[in-house]
Amino acid sequence: MVFSDRYHRQRLVDGIGDQGQLAISNATVAIVGVGALGCMSASMLARAGVGHIILIDRDIVESTNLQRQVLFTEEDASTQEPKASAAAAHLAKVNSEIKITAHVEDLTSRNIHHLLEDVNVIVDGLDNFNTRYLLNDFAVKTNTPFMFSGVIASQGNVMTIIPGSTPCLRCLFPEPPPSGEQDTCDTVGVLAPAIGIAASCQCMDVIKFLTGNQEKISKTLLTFDLWNSESNRLGLGEPVENCTCCKELQFEFLTATTIEPTVLCGRLAVSLPCIENFDLQLTATKLKEHGTFECSETMIRGEFNEEESADGSAIKFLCFHNGRAIIHGTDDIKRAKAIFERYVGN
Repeated sequence: MVFSDRYHRQRLVDGIGDQGQLAISNATVAIVGVGALGCMSASMLARAGVGHIILIDRDIVESTNLQRQVLFTEEDASTQEPKASAAAAHLAKVNSEIKITAHVEDLTSRNIHHLLEDVNVIVDGLDNFNTRYLLNDFAVKTNTPFMFSGVIASQGNVMTIIPGSTPCLRCLFPEPPPSGEQDTCDTVGVLAPAIGIAASCQCMDVIKFLTGNQEKISKTLLTFDLWNSESNRLGLGEPVENCTCCKELQFEFLTATTIEPTVLCGRLAVSLPCIENFDLQLTATKLKEHGTFECSETMIRGEFNEEESADGSAIKFLCFHNGRAIIHGTDDIKRAKAIFERYVGN
């Protein structure tokens, strides 16, 4: 295969060459969460020539994203474009030689096998722990490398999980932290340079793995604090003998059947799960007399006349074709569910 000059500098690197570039071009990488981490990782992997990039995200672009989510523009924020499709559109202008698939979906135990079928590597761009543990279950069960990362304020954690070779997420952290006990970018902020460090480490390990340089992947948990110029690597050792996931092969997150509503990180908003037998056009008709709403073939968006947030602004509503909804203007799950049931139904 003859490659264009765009990958020349990459192919020159010892350990990549033409064969490595061919492996990259034949690979499928899924990026779950197209926020700050996901945007930076997607940009680097698209420019590296990964043949098929799958983008999965449930959220829309807002102005507060622009400080760190490098694939989005002010226009994306003003029109509240879904992050996955907006990122795909921008990446297509970066590299027209690769395939990009966007899923405006909430990754759950119900759809994960369909959305991640036959991927070579999973990249973590998430902002919630429950979905990370779901990905960990899937990675171990399907023997798929999982690039874990998280960033808050100026601090980050990065770890590459290769099932059968390294500890999994539950070896280090047996259970997700209790809801509400973790800092979020809404409470302590987040700095873009810290995102850049974490995403770069993730993508470097993706390239190492795809090009057959797995031995160069560090079996450590990298922690860093850019604000205080500190970093550390914690040796991971071997998988924990009694690990519930990778040793006992209990995939409780993967087999869960109930999908719970979630408060979106850094947002005064609640995401409500899909509902069965949802009719988008019928719902749009119901909502007309209760506010200002626009309906397309894939979503409804607008704001209510009768519902206000704490600052007096209108509660905003976004609903997708499968019944998944985002209620903006409250972080009270009970209130969000009540609003949905009041105007849409159970």
